[in-house]
Amino acid sequence: MGIVQKIESIHPPILVDFLRIALGGFITYKGIVFASNFDSFTANIQSVGWIFVAAHLAHAIIFIHMAGGIILMCGAITRWMCLLNIPILAGAVIFNYKQMLTADNYMELPMAAIILGLLIVIAITGSGKFSLDHIMEQRVKMKST
Repeated sequence: MGIVQKIESIHPPILVDFLRIALGGFITYKGIVFASNFDSFTANIQSVGWIFVAAHLAHAIIFIHMAGGIILMCGAITRWMCLLNIPILAGAVIFNYKQMLTADNYMELPMAAIILGLLIVIAITGSGKFSLDHIMEQRVKMKST
C-alpha cells in the first residue's frame, strides 16, 4: 500500500479538497497583499541583501502566488503548483526564522511553516475528487475504454 492510499484511509477524501481549496485561497490572498504593498514587499526582500533582484523576485513571487493559488483552488496541475510554491514558502520560513526579514507581523513564521507543511501534504496526496485533475483523469479513463 502506497503512502497516498494510507493517507486516504486515515481521512475522508473531501478533506483533501477542502485543504486544497483553502490553501489556494490563502496563497492567492497573500499574493494580492504582496501586490498591494509592493514597495514594502520589495524593501523586505532587499533587507535580506538581494538589492538588485528584489523587484524581479517580488514580481515572480506575486505571480506564482496569485496564479498558483487560483490554479490550486481549481485543482488543476495541483502537484506542480505545490512544487512551484514550496521553495517560496521554504524561503519565507528560513528568512523569518533567521529574523532576516523586516516583517512587523510576528505570525509570519508560524503561518509560513503551516502553509509549507500543507503544500507538502497536498503535493503528496494530490488534488482530491472535486478537482479538474480528477475530472480530466475520469475523461481519459472513459476514452480508453
